[in-house]
Amino acid sequence: MPETPLTLKPAASAPATPKPTPTRAALKPWDFEYIPAKDGRDANLLIMFHGLGDTKAAFAGLARQLSLPSTAVISLQAPNPVPLMDTPSWSWYNTFDPMFNPLPNPDPSPTVAPLRALLAQLVGLGWRLPQIHLFGWAQGGTMALELALSVGRESVDVQLESGETVSGKRLGSVVSVCAGLESFPTGENKAATPALWFTRADPRSVVGQRAEAALRKGFVHLEVVRGDAARGQDMPRSTAEWTGIMRFWGQVLARGDEGWKGQGDVYEVVKS
Repeated sequence: MPETPLTLKPAASAPATPKPTPTRAALKPWDFEYIPAKDGRDANLLIMFHGLGDTKAAFAGLARQLSLPSTAVISLQAPNPVPLMDTPSWSWYNTFDPMFNPLPNPDPSPTVAPLRALLAQLVGLGWRLPQIHLFGWAQGGTMALELALSVGRESVDVQLESGETVSGKRLGSVVSVCAGLESFPTGENKAATPALWFTRADPRSVVGQRAEAALRKGFVHLEVVRGDAARGQDMPRSTAEWTGIMRFWGQVLARGDEGWKGQGDVYEVVKS
């Protein structure tokens, strides 16, 4: 299917007013690292989802290297410890049976409800759903996609302390690196959240075609960026591989008065 470049704007403009620094108590029970916007303009909030067996640390480092303008970052740690590992390791949902054999159909849905509650908590801190963007790699990418899909199907409704009720079915954007959906969208009630899928799958492969077809059934706006197939399921490893993601963010992230451009060097994420 021919790819059409996206021309997107943030769903709603919101003043880049400083937001309170989230605390563990405010976002209970989540463990996370918060990186405030370097320029002090809280126009966007990027939630980062690490891969299976990793921790929040690697993506917190990536966030500092990217240094996206007017963008605060929460590097979220998955809730489920991976047993029998030498170092702390975490997963978003079960992918293995008790004998460590891969499950044929992993189910991310148990983690979707707590993540929806997290979105509501962030709205209570002053963020709006169109200001909140998701980025995930591998299992974390699937989790980000499933959350965005859930929001598109069922609105997030929050009653603020002022008594006002805010409701929304669209996030700012979602980026998934080398991961598709585990669920099977039907093509009805597509999510309005703009989505980007970075993949190393051969576009001629059945697996790659099925993954892309499912995403197109789930999201109104989908951009596909293809990386070097020889690198397996790796994160983007070069400026060239990051270019499509940075261009996408340049379209969907709210801009400050000085305009938007990606800053900082591209950096390879490795397990710490």
